[in-house]
Amino acid sequence: VSIIIWAVVIAISIYPAFVWVSAKVNDRQGLAAAIVMLLLLMMILIPIAIALPGFADSVRSLAAAFREGTLAVPEPSLKVKNWPLVGLPLYEIWNQAATNFAALFAEYKPQLKSLGVDVLGLIAAVGFFIVQFFIATIVAGVMLAHHEGGTKLAKKLAARVVPDSSQRYLALIENTVRGVTNGVIGVALVQAILAGIGFAVIGIPAAAFWAFCCLVLATLQITISIIVIPIALYVFSNHELLPAILFVAWNIPIVTLDNILKPFLMRIGVDAPMLVIFFGAIGGFISFGLLGLFLGAVILVIAYDLLMAWLGDQADRENPSVD
Repeated sequence: VSIIIWAVVIAISIYPAFVWVSAKVNDRQGLAAAIVMLLLLMMILIPIAIALPGFADSVRSLAAAFREGTLAVPEPSLKVKNWPLVGLPLYEIWNQAATNFAALFAEYKPQLKSLGVDVLGLIAAVGFFIVQFFIATIVAGVMLAHHEGGTKLAKKLAARVVPDSSQRYLALIENTVRGVTNGVIGVALVQAILAGIGFAVIGIPAAAFWAFCCLVLATLQITISIIVIPIALYVFSNHELLPAILFVAWNIPIVTLDNILKPFLMRIGVDAPMLVIFFGAIGGFISFGLLGLFLGAVILVIAYDLLMAWLGDQADRENPSVD
């Protein structure tokens, strides 16, 4: 069921691209669907193939360091002491972690092992989701190739549920799904890619891993500054001033990108406040996982629209117009 729902979400999200490609290939819908799906799979698989070796090496190194008790925090540069306000206390905390990490590891070894198991479980879940998404993408291609039949079925179902407003609610669902795709998934992907490029260029160890963490946080609607700020501090303490400044200048617009693009993209074509879509997506994610981003947003947008229609009917009954 989840694969079919994912396939519907993917098909709705990329339908405009399918229509454009179909027009370029003389309305051969099967060929257009195959081209769009191939391009989408390449967009998914190529970044994964590029990032996976570095990500796997990072996880393997961290696991080995945890297992052998050799994980160490790099010593801070003396330049950290000269930073205004936070320099001296930050240097002392950092230096203490660098010199006493072995004892700290020994003290909390059971908890860290448990955390390692949880992290490996999360990685396995992500791998399963990638396989599931791959299959759903292929199913979405089949749906697009035969979208006329699917559209007729959707219209019949909507006519049974809301006979007077079936077209309106179909359009509302369609635009909400595309808004969440562009405003949440799309912006999170852009932030992760751009942040990963910055990490790799400046030479951050395990850059692919940190970029993946940024993708997860951005999808969860948590600011990626949680990752970027500590890495920026590390860059300032281990690199020259000019590269460090350029690194921060690169990441400032990336961190704030969601505040600019998300409200605009999520509301395109949706007759509902952005907060309704946003809270629906977040609540859906908490309840049902990544697929809940779309289900929650659709449910809350429809509920909001029904509420507004009901309030409008009540107002019309209480204040009837006089001819």
